[in-house]
Amino acid sequence: MTIQLDPYVDVERYRREGYLTAAAVFSAEQLTELRRESDRVLQVCAAESERYARRIEWETDHLSDEHKAGMQQVIRKLEPISDLGPIFAEFAYAKGIVGPVSAIFGEPVELFEDKLNLKLPGGSPYPWHQDWACCWRAHTDELITCFIYLDDANEVNGCLQVIPGSHIGKPICSFKPGSRFEVDPSYVDKGKIVPVPLKAGEIIFFDPYLLHYSALNLSNVPRRAIIYTYNPARLGKINEGRFPDDG
Repeated sequence: MTIQLDPYVDVERYRREGYLTAAAVFSAEQLTELRRESDRVLQVCAAESERYARRIEWETDHLSDEHKAGMQQVIRKLEPISDLGPIFAEFAYAKGIVGPVSAIFGEPVELFEDKLNLKLPGGSPYPWHQDWACCWRAHTDELITCFIYLDDANEVNGCLQVIPGSHIGKPICSFKPGSRFEVDPSYVDKGKIVPVPLKAGEIIFFDPYLLHYSALNLSNVPRRAIIYTYNPARLGKINEGRFPDDG
């Protein structure tokens, strides 16, 4: 597998803004292979939804009533995926991905988490949140997430949007009343929101405290992404328990 590696990683910008984008590291052929494997894994899990229930998030659990029509049995997210498709495990340690993460940490890394975010046409939004506060609060906050788009992503089909610098000081924003995921809207400075549209294969790396969001997919094309999160290797394989027993 030949993967191009950008030798320059702007670590200071990452520390200042809480995120960094990178050029595509996979060839067109590799992207096609990743899309094909994503579709295969999606079909397997959908066909045996009871068996894979612990891995599946459904769109209808996250859509408003007005957007639920036709979305029954549409999968929103699969997690984990590295044991379902060998290519996901292999690419998790591709130099073009772990190289920048290691540069930011200043040391080698281990895979902490892996998932497939599907956001098919009509796919649900992810409201403003911080990954550390809503999803983890365990093991360590020394984490960097790598979001690899499998399709072109823009504001119409739900690209990531971020608030640069919102990670500084490791703040934990209060949740919106009634939610354990969405932050209180008072923490979202609308004047500082930066959409991050990227082409298929391009990457965004970001901090676990960074405020980020993605909108409803209003297009007729998918906005699929593979998401890998890493921790420093000195901490070990600290999240091996993420793999469910599918029976």
